[in-house]
Amino acid sequence: MQPFGGGGYRPSIRRFHVGDYVYLQQTAPTTLDVTVGRIILRVREVLPSGVLLLEGRDSVVWKDHVHNCAPCHLPNVDGTMEPSLAIVRAGLRCMLCGSAGQAARMLVCDRCSRGWHMSCLNPPINVIPAGQWVCPRCTLEG
Repeated sequence: MQPFGGGGYRPSIRRFHVGDYVYLQQTAPTTLDVTVGRIILRVREVLPSGVLLLEGRDSVVWKDHVHNCAPCHLPNVDGTMEPSLAIVRAGLRCMLCGSAGQAARMLVCDRCSRGWHMSCLNPPINVIPAGQWVCPRCTLEG
C-alpha cells in the first residue's frame, strides 16, 4: 500500500482476468458455526462493477465481488469440468424436441451450452460421454 495525502493508505485493488483461479472466501453465518472452507473457482467473466462470474468444476456459475476473492496460485489445479457433477439448468429445452423434461438424460454442449436429449440425437446416445461433448450443430460449424 502506498501512502497518499493526509497519511492514509490507498487500498490495493485486486485485478483478475478470465481463466484465473481464485479462492472464494466465505465466512460462517454465525460465530458458532465451524469455519467455512475455501472454494477454488475459475474466473469466467469480469464485470465492470467489480463482480466476477466464477465457475466451479460442476459448471455451476457463482457471482461475487472481487473483495471476496483471493488469487489462487496452486500449480496443480485441475481445470477440467467434471461431467458427473454438472447440473442442467432449470427450464433448459432440448434443441430437437423442445421439451424441458428429462433433464437427467440431457447433454449440454460445451461450446454453445444448448441442451440435447440423448434419445433425440440421431443416432441416440445411451451412455453419457466422458470428457467434453460438442453438439451436432457446433460440430457442423467446425
